[in-house]
Amino acid sequence: MKWRLAEAGSPPGSGQITTLSSDVSVNDASTRAGFNIGKINGRLLELELSALERKQQVEIIASPRLLASHMQPASIKQGSEIPYQVSSGESGATSVEFKEAVLGMEVTPTVLQQGRVRLKLRISENTPGQVLKQENGEALAIDKQEIETLVEVRSGETLALGGIFSQKNKTARDSVPLLGDIPVLGRLFRRDGKDNERRELVVFITPRILAVR
Repeated sequence: MKWRLAEAGSPPGSGQITTLSSDVSVNDASTRAGFNIGKINGRLLELELSALERKQQVEIIASPRLLASHMQPASIKQGSEIPYQVSSGESGATSVEFKEAVLGMEVTPTVLQQGRVRLKLRISENTPGQVLKQENGEALAIDKQEIETLVEVRSGETLALGGIFSQKNKTARDSVPLLGDIPVLGRLFRRDGKDNERRELVVFITPRILAVR
């Protein structure tokens, strides 16, 4: 299993999956409920992703391994807990609670005949949102995105899931030192701009059936 982020500015839904070399091309690609799903064949996937990461076209977030039993759910999470203040009724007392901002996956595998595996998948990404003003403090909103699907693949075949997007808007300023800070005239010596960064999370999952000893 591998989590990665596609290159900023990629076309929506592409996730750079189709730009991989012919040895790791996507077969049976389709779109379901706003996300992309495809099966990848080839042994050069790791090398291809590493090459794209060196070119700063993708960012590999993690490469975890998860062991699951037949028809038993298993899950994995990566992220942090963010503290925020909550009020305690009319007394005005406040306490600290935590919200999870994590990237997580839950999978329930079903082993089928002829080396095939059915995967019930739920992938979610929770990120910090806006800070909401309250009478007794501030509360943090959590932006949630989730993919839930049921797929069937062969043991050792790689499944690619994409369609979880995030967008960041940044304000940038380039200016001549000192001159750019002059009131009114300083605008002649500086340039203000906005950078829009759009990223897509793509998850690669490779189930393998292990022999029972």
